[in-house]
Amino acid sequence: AYTIIFPLVVGLLKYKSATKPFKLIVFYFFVCLITEGIATTMSLKHMNNGLVGNVFYITEGIILLAFYYLVFGEKEFLFPGIIIGIAYLIYGVYTSAIDPGPWVYNANFRAGESLMIQALSAYALIRISKEEDVHLFSHPGFWISSGFFIYFSVNTAVFVSASFIMEGNVFLTKQTWVIHSIVNFLANIIFTFGLLCIPSPQRKL
Repeated sequence: AYTIIFPLVVGLLKYKSATKPFKLIVFYFFVCLITEGIATTMSLKHMNNGLVGNVFYITEGIILLAFYYLVFGEKEFLFPGIIIGIAYLIYGVYTSAIDPGPWVYNANFRAGESLMIQALSAYALIRISKEEDVHLFSHPGFWISSGFFIYFSVNTAVFVSASFIMEGNVFLTKQTWVIHSIVNFLANIIFTFGLLCIPSPQRKL
């Protein structure tokens, strides 16, 4: 998970020339790194970090919902986006505080978040494919959305299988997390390349 530092460093280097959506994504990567550091520290001290994870997933969903609102640039998406964000926030707080609670990993909520971002990133990719004279190899939005689509698609499979198909089978559940880690690494490489595609500001002569 610490490979998130690669897109974060590149994002900081490109920050001045980045548009609002990508500046938000750089902030998102920073939140990811901080959360990973807190969760790792708690784990090494044998402390339950379930609440930290739940707070992060709620924050992550809201940030990425805002990111795609900025990417789409459609005023018509504002009201549905607010409704989805409020519903997502309420469900996240409920599952984190009450059922299953703050100290239990909430795979169902994580799967729901993954489906939401998966749908948004798929829609973004469809929009990009309809653009005229689009150069995918140098299109940061294409690579960022591709990374999210791949990562959250695998997330959906991992958390659904962990919750229902492999429930109680510790060995197989751990293997799904190995797959998740590999895809996490791949996604961070894709994010890094995507941010590298952001044009650098031209120097004045």
